[in-house]
Amino acid sequence: MLITKEISYDDLIESIPSLRRYSICYLTNWSSLDPNFKYFIVQDKTTNSSVAAFSLYYSKRKGMQHISNPPFFQNCGLWISKSGKNEYYKNSNIKKALREIAEFLSSYKWINISFPPEIEDVQPFIWEGLSAKVRYTYLLSSDELPELINGSKGLRSQIKKINSEDVNYSSSLNSEGLGLIENSSLLGRKDHEKSYFKNLYKSLQELESFISITATKDGSAGVAAGILVGKSLVYLFGGSDKTEGISLGTAALVELLAHAKNSGASDIDFEGSMIPGVERYFRSFGAQLTPFYNVSKEPGLIGVKQALNL
Repeated sequence: MLITKEISYDDLIESIPSLRRYSICYLTNWSSLDPNFKYFIVQDKTTNSSVAAFSLYYSKRKGMQHISNPPFFQNCGLWISKSGKNEYYKNSNIKKALREIAEFLSSYKWINISFPPEIEDVQPFIWEGLSAKVRYTYLLSSDELPELINGSKGLRSQIKKINSEDVNYSSSLNSEGLGLIENSSLLGRKDHEKSYFKNLYKSLQELESFISITATKDGSAGVAAGILVGKSLVYLFGGSDKTEGISLGTAALVELLAHAKNSGASDIDFEGSMIPGVERYFRSFGAQLTPFYNVSKEPGLIGVKQALNL
């Protein structure tokens, strides 16, 4: 019999130490940043073994409780043990864990949660009445760097021009650089999310695995920031001034990717790519389009209003 329960960060990591190398959700104790960030573990009561883990963020929307990924993180960090003596038993154990999680999530009235790309089975969530849809990210092998031979002609020409210009790079981030990131990442965000972002960014900067690059030229700047998780660099934020001739945002991002490769990253996760302009830009790097699943459930009244366009 499986059971899902809330757990402290320290107890979770003690139970499953490898989680720190699995997802940004487990790099540090984000619940100390905001108590609405909660960790959960799924345990087998018969064997007392840990079979799954994930994180959720609790907030209020329209006066109702809303459950989602942690803000600014692409997914909830769902991890499931792949134990089993053959493919049948492994798949059955995964299915059992997913059914337990789906039943747990279905108890909430309003949820919107995404899973890592390795979670390919959403049947149990559909069976519990949740809606499932595909979203996309782009994954780039660090072997593509620095030539990016599979990238677009336009991007490679831009990089060639950047390399011929007198662009300065720094791993430090001043208030101007942070402002560029805020202008890009906080567009359309609510006040509490803007406050959360500032605390999140302060915590990120304290982690050794966090990398930020600022590219400057003639008083203009571009910024790119990401974090190393296991063998992956997860791209998090970026921003830039408007400049003539070259993109300092691209300059900062390319330098970030090179830094990540030198730090041992084998791949780069560009994170969510559902906005057409952003998708096109990430695609220009020659990265691999990679699907992941999102599951959701809305209160009946919300669904009716949307259907009627109220």
